[in-house]
Amino acid sequence: MPGVVIFKRRWRIGSDDFVFPALAEFLLRLIWFLVVLVLFLKHLENLRCSGERLLQTYLILSLAGLGFILLLDALIAWISSRGTVTQTRPRRHLCKILYLRLLVMIMEAVWNGIGSKWAFTPADHLCEPKEVVSLVQVIAVCSWIVLGIMILGIILVFDPLGSYRNNGSGHRVADVERGEPQALYINLNRNPEKAKKIWEWQLRLFCCCCCNQDEQSKNAYSDISKLLTYWFDDVDVVPSDIAAGLILLQQKQTTENGNRVSTSQHSENFSVQSPDSLTSTGAVQGSIISSPGVFTPPANQFWMTPELACHFMKFAQGSYGWPLFLFTNMFTGMCQIWKQMRCCACCCKPPSYIVDDNCCECHTAALKLVTGLSDEDLIFVSFHNRIYEIPFFVAIDHQTCSVVVSIRGTLSLSDTLTDMSADCDKLFTDGCSQGVFCHRGMLRAAFFVKNKLEESHALSDAFALHQSYSLAITGHSLGAGTAALLAVLLRPIYPNLRCYSFSPPGGLLSLEGVKYAEDFIMSVVLGDDLVPRLSVPNVEDLKKKLLNCISDCEQPKYKIFLHKLFDCIGKKPSQTDASTAPLSRPLLEHFGQINSSGNYTTNSSQV
Repeated sequence: MPGVVIFKRRWRIGSDDFVFPALAEFLLRLIWFLVVLVLFLKHLENLRCSGERLLQTYLILSLAGLGFILLLDALIAWISSRGTVTQTRPRRHLCKILYLRLLVMIMEAVWNGIGSKWAFTPADHLCEPKEVVSLVQVIAVCSWIVLGIMILGIILVFDPLGSYRNNGSGHRVADVERGEPQALYINLNRNPEKAKKIWEWQLRLFCCCCCNQDEQSKNAYSDISKLLTYWFDDVDVVPSDIAAGLILLQQKQTTENGNRVSTSQHSENFSVQSPDSLTSTGAVQGSIISSPGVFTPPANQFWMTPELACHFMKFAQGSYGWPLFLFTNMFTGMCQIWKQMRCCACCCKPPSYIVDDNCCECHTAALKLVTGLSDEDLIFVSFHNRIYEIPFFVAIDHQTCSVVVSIRGTLSLSDTLTDMSADCDKLFTDGCSQGVFCHRGMLRAAFFVKNKLEESHALSDAFALHQSYSLAITGHSLGAGTAALLAVLLRPIYPNLRCYSFSPPGGLLSLEGVKYAEDFIMSVVLGDDLVPRLSVPNVEDLKKKLLNCISDCEQPKYKIFLHKLFDCIGKKPSQTDASTAPLSRPLLEHFGQINSSGNYTTNSSQV
């Protein structure tokens, strides 16, 4: 940090990021050097048999080149290891060494081309030992592989905005080395629209094989590129700085949490969070906390109970289809799902209520296994999946006398793009005359589900069969946010509906929307789940904390990574880790154990 400047361009790599690559190449080249040296000395006399010294000269110069590269690698690793993350002055001569290393790489490519021509031309082999010829062939192939890896690395760290970033960035080295976080921000003197277009181009390239390039996709790329430009284009950090900052921040928070736990009893480990108390961005802030078996639902909201939430969680889990089912039942899942599959579905027309399942209807089979529903209970099932268009199903739950709409969470790249389309749109509803701001991607997904429900007449058909039943909407993660917004959209039509939102994303609704929805939406968050804490303000706050941690750090970056590696290899669970372990488990994984036991009685370890 900041990004190294070579050829008057900023690159996505810092001057302290060359320690491990240089050491790795040093070890590889050292083995290479020793093998060539041993065989050269062993066959030294035989190399002169033809009267020409081409092969001998090639091997001698190869050894000399390898020795010089070893020296450069050691020098690069040593210089790169000096100073802390923000202290760039001890590494100020690294760029000169990198220029020299690049020149050596070009010379190596030329020399390797000469060696390849001789090694793979049988007519040039006169009386040289076969062992030596094979060695030269291996050297040539390995050299091209190493050169290819190095070129790929150069491409990966290339910053398309490097020339723009360098203009006017004006870092004050003294401020950076004093550990002032504001010194890490770039004084942008370039067109921000250029940065947005480059981010958008990179998204299109990354998603070209996975997502349709339609109008909706283009809109999503545009929205996400604005967000990425806002987050990353005002700071001069490289990816390894972010990784180091996350490690430092995690260590800091672990220390703080350990001190907090050591001074207080951790007896309240059950949390059900409802939208009663949120910030203006919709992030869950307050919670209803109770001891095991003492949970009391809000007044006049008898349905807001852990037991019912646990019951409807199986519908949210079932919407994920066969991938999650096989993941949670690794050894017996295939045997269970096999019994429910339609092996002849590929040659027979599927039922009209199932849309975009695979040829064997594996998704529907897993859905029925998880929820315990029969074919007669399924009203409409859609596994259609594109940007802003997510899978969901409508079913009858006789146990609670409900018509259930369950919406799937994030399971594909299209879903991720929907998640990241985090700009705000305004939603007008009867309960909020001024309108409420909400997550753009999830609002569009909610409108998609609403339109599909109207087109398929799924809800009207379900209530025609069971007029006394009520509407329940549920979902997990992305599905939770979409379910909450769908509940807001359908509330004028179904005033008695209720929504169980499991791990809803942060920043979903503004404060006015939260107050309006608090009577019919129940949010359930398990412990330290990340998704409910994700919002644009929280990410901005995380960025500031990362910069503070990086600025305050007095260790070289390579030591930060080494310490983390040793912690992961040799760490033993402490008492603090054991006490907080149940709170850091994903909600779906936690529910999988409850579901497999068939017991939906809720206590502190089940929600």
